[in-house]
Amino acid sequence: MPSSPIAPSNYFDEADLDALVREFSERLRRDTSLRPVLDRLIGNRWEDAEATVGAFLRATLFMLDCPQLDDDWFDRAALALDQTALERLGDILLDCALVALPLHSAAVIADIGDALTRQLGDVVALQGAARQDRLLQVRGRLRAGALMARL
Repeated sequence: MPSSPIAPSNYFDEADLDALVREFSERLRRDTSLRPVLDRLIGNRWEDAEATVGAFLRATLFMLDCPQLDDDWFDRAALALDQTALERLGDILLDCALVALPLHSAAVIADIGDALTRQLGDVVALQGAARQDRLLQVRGRLRAGALMARL
């Protein structure tokens, strides 16, 4: 398990993170309210999406590198999702974390999910140029590791 000398004292086992990502993916695939938008965003590339989620969580949790974001995908997601969908994604992530991880680790994942939901919620609440400006700000913050400082 990678760790950073300045990382907080939360421990995540690689296998547990893999289990979390698999559980999250499976539940998203079964969710009838999210599946249509996810089909447009992910298509049949679920394995790639799982790898991306896993890499984002590892970068955020282990603080070894800033998270990588695909600008095109991130922009399409911000346009396709609404506040209800974001909240549903956050709820599913929390449920999966509680199933796959010890309680203290699940709480950290819940914090990450809440922060993402709030930041993306700020984007989807806006229209036009204001939305595009906020999208660029959020994308830049996430890429710079803004969630890493929250842990």
